[in-house]
Amino acid sequence: MNLAVQACRTATACALVTLALGAAATSAHAITLAIDPGQSWVTYTPGGFSFGGPDGGLTPSAPQTFALSGRFDVAQETVPITLSLDPLTVVDREQIRFEAIAVDSGGAATAGFAFPTYFAVLTGQAFAASEDSCTWFPSTGSCTSTGPFGSYAGSFDGTTLSMTGTDFAGDSYPSRFEFSVIARAASVPEPGTLACLAIGAFGLGAARRCSGGRDGAGNAARARSLSASSLA
Repeated sequence: MNLAVQACRTATACALVTLALGAAATSAHAITLAIDPGQSWVTYTPGGFSFGGPDGGLTPSAPQTFALSGRFDVAQETVPITLSLDPLTVVDREQIRFEAIAVDSGGAATAGFAFPTYFAVLTGQAFAASEDSCTWFPSTGSCTSTGPFGSYAGSFDGTTLSMTGTDFAGDSYPSRFEFSVIARAASVPEPGTLACLAIGAFGLGAARRCSGGRDGAGNAARARSLSASSLA
């Protein structure tokens, strides 16, 4: 096989793969956010009391604060919901949830803190969530639950997410976590992504040049054929 033709085919294939990868990334609804550790924290307040106060009595346990760092994905979804008082009416509810969570909460995780994975109802840029399923109970009938339950609320403009929330350790006191998060879109492409895009652009250019070269060679061949026919 002609080396030029083989190179053209290889470049074209690379360009098509690059375009396919780009299309897949564009169609994805999840956005990766990086937590700003300088503005994100979780405070752990143990439940109950400890001995040894100034008068020898009981004192509340001292809270501890830990920095939050890492990243997570924000996925947006639309869910059809049946109204509780009108089962024939269905509305679409906009939700977000956090996925692919890789968050370092320091000692708070050891104490029982967990970054929220339950969904939040999205209204414009604002969102609110509760771990109590009865809060967003969509169907007819009754709903009973017992707490305490975690919750969080904030806003997300597509680039920056800001939220505060509460979580509980699940002990009998109960111990409580208060957290605040500022996270921003991790929009800088990785070196591998940049390299692939560069190869794709080169491949598209090479494919055009190859196509032009084949067209030019075909035109030259037809011209020689016509010239030979006229001489005969």
